[in-house]
Amino acid sequence: MQTINKMPLRIGTLSLWYLGVFLIAIRLRDFLEVDAIQQEIAEWSHPHMAALKISSGLAFFSYSLAAYLLLYFLYERFRWYLLLPALATLAMGCMFFRSFLEEVVILNLFGHGNYNPNMSWGAYLLDNLYYAILFTSLGIIYYFVQLSQHKSTALQKTMILQKETELKFLRSQVNPHFLFNTLNNLYALVHTNSPQALPALEKLSGLLRYSLYEQEPSVALEREVGYLRDLLHLESLRVDGLAQPQVVVGPFTREWKLPPLLLVPFVENAFKHGDLKDFSHPLQLSLTESTDGSTLFFRVKNLIRTNITSKDQVGGIGLPNVRKRLALLYPGLHQLSAGPQGDLFVVELVLSQPIKKQADIAPRLTPEASNRFDPGWSS
Repeated sequence: MQTINKMPLRIGTLSLWYLGVFLIAIRLRDFLEVDAIQQEIAEWSHPHMAALKISSGLAFFSYSLAAYLLLYFLYERFRWYLLLPALATLAMGCMFFRSFLEEVVILNLFGHGNYNPNMSWGAYLLDNLYYAILFTSLGIIYYFVQLSQHKSTALQKTMILQKETELKFLRSQVNPHFLFNTLNNLYALVHTNSPQALPALEKLSGLLRYSLYEQEPSVALEREVGYLRDLLHLESLRVDGLAQPQVVVGPFTREWKLPPLLLVPFVENAFKHGDLKDFSHPLQLSLTESTDGSTLFFRVKNLIRTNITSKDQVGGIGLPNVRKRLALLYPGLHQLSAGPQGDLFVVELVLSQPIKKQADIAPRLTPEASNRFDPGWSS
């Protein structure tokens, strides 16, 4: 499975955070005073004052940057209580960094620094304690906000990867399942020297192309219907005395797309477990759309076979597979019921999708409802 990358180092965004906090916490009160803008311009026009402003800004940002970098490289390697002394040491170092800039560099450049030369180191460190706490906390908060966002994004990517992997696994189960059943049908035709063997081979090639080579996550509804058409044709050749299925398809007012092979297991289940030779209870298939075009209805109804052999009782992967695929692909957007209703086994699937704009709606499949079995589902 694809690995999730390490959290990126984003110092530029930290700089913007720092600038916002600096302006609000340090300079906002000065800007609210009368003639503050003119005074600010005057201070920046004086080289010594401008140098002091730049040095203090760099020193304050060093608190945030040092805390952020320390956590970025060491947080997941050491326990938090081991990082506290390191944070305190870095904050102390940032204080001396400011002292070096203002009381050494600027002092040598302009003849005087920022603080009184007679100020003790204790008083100097205490005076800078407020800035150390404020901007070190900013670096810590920024790191954990970024870490939280990264973990959330990584979790989403992991869930997507897991979902894609599971869908591929389910799809890999579907293809051998259909191939096995279809080959059984073809074997029965060849074994009896049926003249329908060659047409069945042609239909089989269509089934294989669709089930083995269709890799798109979703296909146009007519392609899924075409697969069902070929499947019904093969089954009609295999089953002697098959009662004429009642098939209703469409009409549709929108371009529906479905995951490949989503509807097929329901039809296969009917042929495997149903009694389809009773003319008073033929296989019934319907695929229709709601009047507003927002919902797709699929129903399969067949008579339950009473003389089930041990071979037929072996559980397949069809229906459980479809349930898992629906849960992954249509969470909260589908309803599926499959079970006996008296002597009948009824499958009802409802799929909901957002309605497209009217300009995007175009007529698609529009075959008329038919009570006569038509292997071609002619439209």
